[in-house]
Amino acid sequence: MKYVFANTPQGKGAKEMTDGENQYFSNMYEKYAKSVYSVCLLYLKSKEDAEEAVTEAFIRLMKQRPDFENDAHAKSYLIKISVNICKNLLKSGWKKNVVHNEEILQYMTSSEDRGVMEEVLSLSPKYRVVIYMHYYEGYTAQEIADIMNISLPAVLSRLSRGRGKLKEILIKGGFFYA
Repeated sequence: MKYVFANTPQGKGAKEMTDGENQYFSNMYEKYAKSVYSVCLLYLKSKEDAEEAVTEAFIRLMKQRPDFENDAHAKSYLIKISVNICKNLLKSGWKKNVVHNEEILQYMTSSEDRGVMEEVLSLSPKYRVVIYMHYYEGYTAQEIADIMNISLPAVLSRLSRGRGKLKEILIKGGFFYA
């Protein structure tokens, strides 16, 4: 289903949303907030910063009111702007890289899933994010390349190297049985 909303004219102030628009944005938040939050948490490693990034992503969605071809397009749009927001937050001088893995791990249901996710979190961000997006969110390499604004070969390389590093870690940790 395609949603079309009129853009707010530049310089004319905020446009009040209709009940239909309110319902649409509420549905978008219900559908995608958890995925967007997970990606932000992987980048920022801070619950508060991830929540801030999610809020900013949905504010941008409401301001820009883009047209989406389908649900997958809407989700990838939200993740893409979230990744950019996270990158900007990480660039800021006051940002401290504090690790809060327990917040990410609360989404894992089994102890094995938690163990594997702990090891995924030990990877550097460039590997951690592509592995999460591919294996946990189900994106293809091309979709990840589009969302993260990097080339397809870079995504494939990061997936391959990340899997290799993860395999080494998992073998040492006793999770992987060949």
